[in-house]
Amino acid sequence: MFSSQIAQRLFAELAQSRSPHYDTPEPAAAAPTYSRPLSASSLKLFVECERRWLFRYLCNPIPEPGSPAATYGTAFHSALEHFHTIHTRIAPNDDAETLLTALRSDLERAFTQYAVELGTPLEAELARRRALRTAASYVAWLLQRAKKHPFTVVANEAVAPLTIDGQRFTGFIDRLDKLDEDGSIVVVDYKTGSIADSASIYREAVAGLREFQLPFYYWARTEQGDRVSRLMLLPLKDPARAVMPIELSVKPGLGDPDTDGSQGSIGIVELERAKGRMVELARLLSTAPPDHFRATTDPTLCETCPYTTACRERPSVAVDPFSR
Repeated sequence: MFSSQIAQRLFAELAQSRSPHYDTPEPAAAAPTYSRPLSASSLKLFVECERRWLFRYLCNPIPEPGSPAATYGTAFHSALEHFHTIHTRIAPNDDAETLLTALRSDLERAFTQYAVELGTPLEAELARRRALRTAASYVAWLLQRAKKHPFTVVANEAVAPLTIDGQRFTGFIDRLDKLDEDGSIVVVDYKTGSIADSASIYREAVAGLREFQLPFYYWARTEQGDRVSRLMLLPLKDPARAVMPIELSVKPGLGDPDTDGSQGSIGIVELERAKGRMVELARLLSTAPPDHFRATTDPTLCETCPYTTACRERPSVAVDPFSR
């Protein structure tokens, strides 16, 4: 009884001492403009969910936590950067075991360096073994590629600054290959996560102005004077599957439809449209941000978002009443 009376008195004193601003909503204010160069990933995030873009790039309330999956990609990228700094020229008759030993050595170094960020010791060990198994598929693909399209690696982790109509963009390109056959450049982007199932699906995402990464790389290298003939997404996620990149050859006009395979084409017209949308979004965010940043309508995007609990407009997830 005594403790109850004390609690009631404390709550009454607390209520009387509350500052008025706790009861009065803050007046609405316009969002600040974004003054730094934009990356292709930030533009894609804005298209997917304006609200998460607001939290991450303008509010920055918390450092977005890393994840073992992201660290896996960082470690694999680091190993490949070192490997291709030394092995810039792959000949079809190169010894596969020699190349595999070198790549596995680079992977061992990288995954040891990032072991703490990969989770528990068991998770780090599983990630290391997964990468070592994937290395065999990657080396097999390298030798096949060298036989079909001989090439020289001319850059790793290439800085890709780009200015279009006064709007600044920035990024890094994982690898640039120069083809022997015509001296043109192939943009290579390593992917240790999920990617499009076919060349046509990726091309549709570009045409639908939902994907900007490879178009951005194309224009960045074109501005540097390169003749980019191919754009490639190189999957390194599944060690049980052969490496089969999504590869788009660049053509005048529109690309040819490709409904199933990993090989396809993309047209200059589609790349121009993507560039135009990049400029449009950059100008919007740097001069007159929207009054209201809309949340995504796709609940699956909320599963990995660190701001979900603070987002009142997040889409609801349908619950099966008969599920367990």
